[in-house]
Amino acid sequence: MKIKFFSILSSFIFFLSAAYSQQTSTSPYSSFGLGESKTNSDIMISSMGGIGTSYISDFINEANFVNPAANRNLRYTSYNIVINTDYTHAKTSDISSDRSTTYLANLSLAFPVGTKSRLGVNLQPYTNIGYDINTENSESVNQRSLFKGRGGLNAFSGMYSYNISDEFSLGAKIGYVWGDLKKDQEASLQNANLISGIFNKQEYGFFDYTLGVAYRKKLSTNHLLKIGATYTIGHTVDADINYLYSTYYYNNNNEKVSIDTLNYVKGTHDAKLPSSYSIGVAYGKEHKWSLGADLKFTNQFKLKIPEENFDYKNKYRIAVGGWYLPNINGFRSYFEKIIYRYGLYYENTGLNVSNKTIDQYGLTAGLGLPLGKAGKHDPSMLNLGIELGQRGSKSNGLIKENFVNFKVGFNFDDLWFRKRQYD
Repeated sequence: MKIKFFSILSSFIFFLSAAYSQQTSTSPYSSFGLGESKTNSDIMISSMGGIGTSYISDFINEANFVNPAANRNLRYTSYNIVINTDYTHAKTSDISSDRSTTYLANLSLAFPVGTKSRLGVNLQPYTNIGYDINTENSESVNQRSLFKGRGGLNAFSGMYSYNISDEFSLGAKIGYVWGDLKKDQEASLQNANLISGIFNKQEYGFFDYTLGVAYRKKLSTNHLLKIGATYTIGHTVDADINYLYSTYYYNNNNEKVSIDTLNYVKGTHDAKLPSSYSIGVAYGKEHKWSLGADLKFTNQFKLKIPEENFDYKNKYRIAVGGWYLPNINGFRSYFEKIIYRYGLYYENTGLNVSNKTIDQYGLTAGLGLPLGKAGKHDPSMLNLGIELGQRGSKSNGLIKENFVNFKVGFNFDDLWFRKRQYD
């Protein structure tokens, strides 16, 4: 079968335009830094707690963009699309609210080049902000504050991996990240018309670089040991800033009338992005089961955003997960050929708000439902995933979030697009 390059390219352009404007976050904690990270969006990896560093798939059309080196078994062209629906229940000691959003989480194309090389392209959200907060302080005087954030960054990445031996692989991923973040803040006193407000818009366009290494050793009785590591390079990027701190009021037509400009910053400024690295190990039986663990560490104390006065702490994430397949060539029952995925994780976000560390943890699960009829020779899948988690706390006047994320994805190999030669 011949897949025309321009039809594939036009599909990516269409989804690029759709992804640019989509809202993917519902968390008030997305107000910090560049927003809530959305890079762990592959449904197969996220359903296993996010253990992508050591995930060298046993199946021949699953691509790994978390660790670009972990693609030695990719033998068919892989087309992958994922849609997420996120529900968040946020509450303080006094009030609660519910929010939800549905968005394109992942679109990728990957394929082998010869016997040793693998190439791929991937589109996904990079970060996103999405929050509306209304607070009142009545300790001394009634003060009302409004916080609102919208926008996000998207990443279009290219991946290359090379099998340097029967056991070792190297890989690299280069992504272009672009988008804008808009944050508004208003503060006013009760029965006072004058409002103090901050408008902060940041526009970004920069490259992101990740290096990877993977090791796969076949032991006796078809058992496998897999080890992986990645390193994402930290660097300084340009940020176009439009920052306005002013006083104003709203007239009878709800139009903003400016009174005074207290601070105005416009132009290109430096933003410093932190480096990160991860290491993972997995053990299992080929085409039967696997269990792995990942550790990711981010030097987040080096994160610097123009016109933002916040000290970040280092960030780390620990995940454990795996998969189980009863019988890849089972014929007695369809359930024998389903891949069952599971995982859990804990993340210290590196945010310290009101002297309280913001933690996040969750449970994940998923199913890989085969669509083809040829077992491991046609591993096209309908993938389903779910994540149950919690972020933050109600203590010290903060917000506690309980969230449920549903994921639906399709992973096709090129057998689906080949013209049948016979019925």
